[in-house]
Amino acid sequence: MSSSREMQLVAAGRAKTYAVLAALYSAPPTEELAATIRAGGLTTEGGSRLADATDALTACFRQMSADGVSVNDLAAEYTHVFVLPSGVTPHESYYADENRRIGGHVTAAVKSYYDAAAAQLTEACLELPDHMGVEFEFMKFLCDIEAQLWQEPDRDGLRRCLTFQSGFLADHLLRWHRALGEKIIDVSNLALYRALARLSIEFLEAERTFVPELTTEICSEGRTACLSES
Repeated sequence: MSSSREMQLVAAGRAKTYAVLAALYSAPPTEELAATIRAGGLTTEGGSRLADATDALTACFRQMSADGVSVNDLAAEYTHVFVLPSGVTPHESYYADENRRIGGHVTAAVKSYYDAAAAQLTEACLELPDHMGVEFEFMKFLCDIEAQLWQEPDRDGLRRCLTFQSGFLADHLLRWHRALGEKIIDVSNLALYRALARLSIEFLEAERTFVPELTTEICSEGRTACLSES
């Protein structure tokens, strides 16, 4: 395994990627976020497919700036993709609930993860717990905690935190992210949101391997098994 300092930086980088994804799924991009991405502020660890997807999203933001795409244009496309009935439904329950019932048992199961990790939805959050933006925000929350735990390092805390991450990915995000991403690619009129969908897919597929492997490695250090916190 890499040094604790290196792993802290990896966790911080993953938290930043989750934060950017959460922001882009939750609202049209702000000028501040767009400027950060144009400047190359979005970097990801992983294979060439993930790097290519990251570069493609950065290129989209740069091209939109060069083309003079307005804030109103971005807001209209966000509404078209994520809000209108003709777009996609960015809620896990639409894909995982047999009746596609938003706010039912799937939404409750997601919320139970947040509660178990002591993650509180803010009053400013207008979305249900199983909205893609909120689920990404939860993973950002866990990665931020992980980065702090590497600093000390706190092995027991890391075991618990990584078990939460691995469990939430397996139980929730990895069960529906590809279906959502493919729908976004189908309905979006702007390359930006198609690039966002591709990055989401590639990043979470990288997480599918990385997080469980790291969890297993941490759990094997001094203990034969991890207790599930979910």
